Amino acid sequence: MFKEYNAHPKGIKTTDCVVRAISTAMDKDYVECRRELNQKKREWNFTSYKDTEFLYKYFEGKPRLIFKAVKGEPRIKGSDFCELHPKGTYILKMAGHVAACIDGVILDTWDCSYRSVYTAWEIKNSNWER
Repeated sequence: MFKEYNAHPKGIKTTDCVVRAISTAMDKDYVECRRELNQKKREWNFTSYKDTEFLYKYFEGKPRLIFKAVKGEPRIKGSDFCELHPKGTYILKMAGHVAACIDGVILDTWDCSYRSVYTAWEIKNSNWER
């Protein structure tokens, strides 16, 4: 359900969850991924590629799962998502965080599986390539 993984080329633990998650899930070089995100941020007039609206635009066209709050019920957690989606590659937009989930395992620098998942973009499934 969780495996420690840091895509940062120097292994630094910093506030770069968006870059780490996208480079991991899309199998992109970390530095190239950060460069692309910064370029898109400027091109689309966003102040940060960490903005939720930026992510919606960036993943436009990718299959998206939305997990709405239901009154009186707990939100789906990262661990629940892993159990429900044991195959495929996803980017999870969680409470204050973004992480990669590949084949039911969250790959990140820390165990964020207890965080609520708000939306998930399917990057790859068993039927199509990245």
